[in-house]
Amino acid sequence: MRKAKLLMALIGLFVTSYALISCKDNGNEDDQTKNVKFAVALDMPLNINEPSLTGATATLTNVQTKMTYTATNFRKSGTQYVDTTEVPAGVYSLDVKGDISYSLDTTLVKSTVKASESNVTVSLPTTGGTVAGKTVALNTYNAQDGFVISEIFFTGTLTPEGKQYSDDQYIKIANNSDSVLYADGLAFVESSFATVLKYDYKPDIMNQAMTIDAIYVIPGNGKQHPVAPGKEIVLALNAKNHKEINSNSIDLSSADFEFYDVSSNPKFSDDDNPNVENLINWYDYSYTYFTLNNRGLRSYAIAKPETDKETFLRNYFYKYNYVISSGGNSYTMSNSGYKLPNSWIIDAVNLSIASSYQWNVTSASLDAGWAHCGSVEADKTRYKKAVVRKKEGNKYIDTNNSTDDFESDAIPTLFK
Repeated sequence: MRKAKLLMALIGLFVTSYALISCKDNGNEDDQTKNVKFAVALDMPLNINEPSLTGATATLTNVQTKMTYTATNFRKSGTQYVDTTEVPAGVYSLDVKGDISYSLDTTLVKSTVKASESNVTVSLPTTGGTVAGKTVALNTYNAQDGFVISEIFFTGTLTPEGKQYSDDQYIKIANNSDSVLYADGLAFVESSFATVLKYDYKPDIMNQAMTIDAIYVIPGNGKQHPVAPGKEIVLALNAKNHKEINSNSIDLSSADFEFYDVSSNPKFSDDDNPNVENLINWYDYSYTYFTLNNRGLRSYAIAKPETDKETFLRNYFYKYNYVISSGGNSYTMSNSGYKLPNSWIIDAVNLSIASSYQWNVTSASLDAGWAHCGSVEADKTRYKKAVVRKKEGNKYIDTNNSTDDFESDAIPTLFK
């Protein structure tokens, strides 16, 4: 009888303990699934004036459950844009996309912005708190992020007779991402300013835009020119077999695209290879045909204009002044070009002459360094050399510093 009573007591104790444990477990589950008010605050990109954000969406993805939650009703609060959504406590990845418009000199510019954060912890507010939150800094971007300039062959070659030959210049652009990208609408531009001549240009817009004197755009409807991961496209200044003219040169007749201009001077006409698609000339300062400076005095960039040709030429014209000094006298000079917003630029490379370098003609945020071929002015050793982007494994190095990212005085890859 005593044994039966003892057994019943033990069973009762087990049931009571199990109930207590179950209640404790259920309490934890309630905490984990309880929704938390979570605020997302967006900081505007640096170096832009009077920004206005529209169409912003913040997506929170729970790392464990893969459930997504969005905030789409952002409102301006001081210098930020803020919205609040409710999510269960947990760890999330955060992705933000939107559109901004801002003032550049006298022009209203439109661009897209994005930001990403990983391992964002959403916890129950501490005692007295009601809302958890995260501040995110937005950055400008475009759909062609992942393209880089992988090579610029600007020096040209020498003929067997020792004469200068520059028609064989070319540029390579590479897909440095892990997915297929489309080159349609991608622009190649040249700077107006020279890296060997430094002036105080007014108004100073360098932190917001690159001043250019030429822009050529890859044609297409958005899906016509796919570039596989790690692959390159070749933009030839003249897409023909240059070996037929200069045995020291190369065959560019199979280039992906070529520059072609209608010259206003019949003595200097451009050649057109009907088998190679022409880049669209939006603007070129030359009255004959475009060519790269074979000493490397200018800088170059690739960009994705977020407007059409006519709008660009109408709204992005840039007049500037600068002062030159000579013989103890100063003279105010005026000139003009086009302003290409930094928010549209994907990659930039500053070129110079090693002994004559004075400054970069792009914002340091685009390129903090520079590359070169040859060491001095009119260096005869520069011919048949290029600046070639370095690689680590299957990826091109891209730190936004051309001094570190490029090999100067390199052998052009199409000559190997």
